[in-house]
Amino acid sequence: MNEIIIQPNDLYLLIEKKNTKIFDVRFNLLKKEIGYENYLKSHIKNAFYVNLESHLSSEETEHSGRHPLPHIEDFSAFLNKHGIDDQTHIIIYDDDNNAMSARLWWMLRLVGLTNCSVLDGGFKSWTSLKLPVTDSIPAMAENYNNKYSYNSKYLVATENIMQLTNEEDFLLIDAREKVRFLGKKEPIDKKAGHVPGAINMPFKNNLNQDGKFKNKEELLKMFLATNKNSAEKVINMCGSGVTACHNHLAMEYCGFGKGKLYVGSWSAWSSYENNKIIRED
Repeated sequence: MNEIIIQPNDLYLLIEKKNTKIFDVRFNLLKKEIGYENYLKSHIKNAFYVNLESHLSSEETEHSGRHPLPHIEDFSAFLNKHGIDDQTHIIIYDDDNNAMSARLWWMLRLVGLTNCSVLDGGFKSWTSLKLPVTDSIPAMAENYNNKYSYNSKYLVATENIMQLTNEEDFLLIDAREKVRFLGKKEPIDKKAGHVPGAINMPFKNNLNQDGKFKNKEELLKMFLATNKNSAEKVINMCGSGVTACHNHLAMEYCGFGKGKLYVGSWSAWSSYENNKIIRED
């Protein structure tokens, strides 16, 4: 199995290899077209564009949260269309901090595809080294017919959250920035605050100032400070199940382990009128 985090120079050596598939997941939650526009201007050779909302999410419903998982038939079709199987080394990048990359990485792991990596520092780190870019769109591969399923062991729904955190010693970790967690600012969802019992570990804490991941020892120390010995009793969440995947990735990368993920996250929790919300001064 390849490393979860890959460096730009190592990716450069793999670009032409037959079993390498590269995905560009640049996406801005507030300016939703800019990621694709930037991809058309310039991207890593042989990279295919992946849209967070049309490829990695299904249509939002009243209580689903903003980015529910795509139907497994749709995600399977996406994987098969790109000629992916368990021999494929999948490499994913976004702008710089891997917030979007982590979502696709986590979804791949959720269906059993473990040979996948994210580009440390994203497209920004690639271009900072003056590695080659292109505006050419790669040709599609042979269409496969593999069948996939989501591993429900690692998924948590809204109705399970309070039961798990109150009765089974689970720790709910919210990856949003502190001001959103505290309820002082909410630029996306209709309500501000956080789920009772949750603690705040912003996903950007996993990164150095240059947007690259901290070393494994530093990350592990940070997660062990939650007073959990492993990720087995951790549920990751965020605003809509995207940056939660970043904490999940960092936990697995540093050896802390693999936890559960609340895909609906704050956008699902806060959609219920009677769910309790905590706001702090």
